[in-house]
Amino acid sequence: MKLTPEYRNKIRGYLKDKPVFKAYLFGSYARDDAQEESDVDILLELDYTEHIGLEYVQMKIDLEKILNKSVDLVTEKALSKYIKPIVDKEKVLIYEKG
Repeated sequence: MKLTPEYRNKIRGYLKDKPVFKAYLFGSYARDDAQEESDVDILLELDYTEHIGLEYVQMKIDLEKILNKSVDLVTEKALSKYIKPIVDKEKVLIYEKG
């Protein structure tokens, strides 16, 4: 199961006004082996010069509504040094502020 271009565009549209530099898919949706019950794993590079606070939590909630799926929203700073190489290997860029 893939994340359709329509959903990718919805994510891009949503993130354009958020303090996000880049967003990547990782996990089963990045590998194109997601199942119906799979969550959507999204890695964010955040703009920490802007106040983020509870907006991060709201982004997760909003993305779950947009995708109608559970979303695992992760920042680069929160990645374990053991997990980061795995995520870096499979991540797929889906949004870049430009």
